Amino acid sequence: MYRALVLLILASGTTCAALAEDAPPAPPTTSKHQMMKECMAKQVASEGGMPKEEMKKACKNVTQTEHDNEKAEKHEESGEKPAGTPPN
Repeated sequence: MYRALVLLILASGTTCAALAEDAPPAPPTTSKHQMMKECMAKQVASEGGMPKEEMKKACKNVTQTEHDNEKAEKHEESGEKPAGTPPN
């Protein structure tokens, strides 16, 4: 049963990845709240067996990292350097 579930998840991920290549890019800005909701939903769906508090901590770290990456990408696109970046 567990193997079938894992294979189903992997197969759906591969299919989604193939479809994502053809789809237009997602909107560039997503709120932290929305990212947190999506992460928690993925954690619950994966049935990792983690307590809710650990899932929240993991998602908080992921959300913060993604948010920081979005900021860095915006700065790169506009030609600006993020704050705290040493000059060349």
